[in-house]
Amino acid sequence: MNPTLPLLLLLAGAAPAKPAAPAAPAAPAAPAAKADRQVVDRVAALVDGQVITLSEIVDRAGPEWQRVEAMGAGVSRDKERAELIRRIFDFLVAERLLQAEAATLQVDATDAQVTQAIAEIKERNRFDDAQLAKAIEEQGLDQAAFRAQIKRDLDAYLVLQYRLRNRVKISEEDLRNYYQSHPQEFGGEQEVKVRHLFLPLPEGTSQAEREKVQAEAATLAARARAGEDFAALAKERSKGPSAGEGGDLGWLRRGTLDPAFENAAFALEPGQVSAPVRAGPGLHVIKVEEQRVGGGRTFEQAKEEIRQRLFEKQADGYRQQYVADLRRQALVEPKIPELAQP
Repeated sequence: MNPTLPLLLLLAGAAPAKPAAPAAPAAPAAPAAKADRQVVDRVAALVDGQVITLSEIVDRAGPEWQRVEAMGAGVSRDKERAELIRRIFDFLVAERLLQAEAATLQVDATDAQVTQAIAEIKERNRFDDAQLAKAIEEQGLDQAAFRAQIKRDLDAYLVLQYRLRNRVKISEEDLRNYYQSHPQEFGGEQEVKVRHLFLPLPEGTSQAEREKVQAEAATLAARARAGEDFAALAKERSKGPSAGEGGDLGWLRRGTLDPAFENAAFALEPGQVSAPVRAGPGLHVIKVEEQRVGGGRTFEQAKEEIRQRLFEKQADGYRQQYVADLRRQALVEPKIPELAQP
C-alpha cells in the first residue's frame, strides 16, 4: 500500500492547521526566512531529555509566525503567539516521539520511497522540476532539507501503519460500498437500470379521466411493490413503446430524460418501485433494477486507492490515541511560560 502523506501543506506555505490532537505525520510549514531570525533563542522544552528550542518552533511555524508578529502589540497578539507556539510544539513533540518509535522498530524509509513521495507531491500540485524547486526555495529550504522532512514523515507514517494495521478492518463490502456511493471521485457517472410502466395523460384530459388514470397508476405501483413481476405488469398494462420489452429502458444516466423521471429513478435503490411520477405526456411507475458507475475507473482500478482512503479515515482516531499515549509515557518538561499548563 503506497502511503499518501498530507504534504501539500509544505508547498502551500501555511502553518499546520489547528488539530484536535497531535496527529502526525503531517508536514508542517517550512522555515521562515527572515522575521524569525530576530528571535532570541532559548530552550522551549525537553522531551525525554531532547531539546526543543524556540527557534525550532518559529522555523516550523513559518509564515504563520510572521503573520502573528506583524500584528500590533497587545493582548490579541500575545494570545495568538502563545497559541501558535503551543500548537507547533504539540506537533514537534508528536514528531519526536514517532521518530523514537521508528528507531525502536527499526523503521527506515528508503531513498526510493522518498523519491516516490516527492513525485506524488509534484503530481498533486502539477509541478514540474523547476516549479517544485522554486516552491522549496520560497519556503527557505534546500533540496536536502526537503528530502529529510519527507523522510521523517514517511518514517512516522510507517510506524503508525505498523502499530495500527491490525486495528483497522476494511472488508470487500466496505470497498464496494464506497465505490458505489462516490461515483464522482472516480471520473464516472452513476447509472441506473430501469423499467417503467407508462399510462398516457394528454393535455385536455377531463378531471374525471385524470383521476381514473392516477388511481390506476397507484394500483399498479402497489401491485409491483407487493411483489408482482414488474415486467409482466408492464407488458400487460403499460401504454408506452417499451411495453413489449416489459418496460425495459436499459441503463440511464442523468441528462437523458425528463428531469422529473430522472430524479425519481435516481432516488430509488435497486429493487424499489416509485409512486406514480408525472413526466412528459403521462404517468410513470418506475422500478430500478441495478446501479453502477459508468465510465471512469473500474472498481478494480480504484480498489487500492479506496482502501487507502478508508484506512486513513478509520485510523485517524486510533492515530490520535496512539500519539496521546506516547506523550503520556514521555517526560515533557516545558521551559517557557507559553508552554506551561493553563
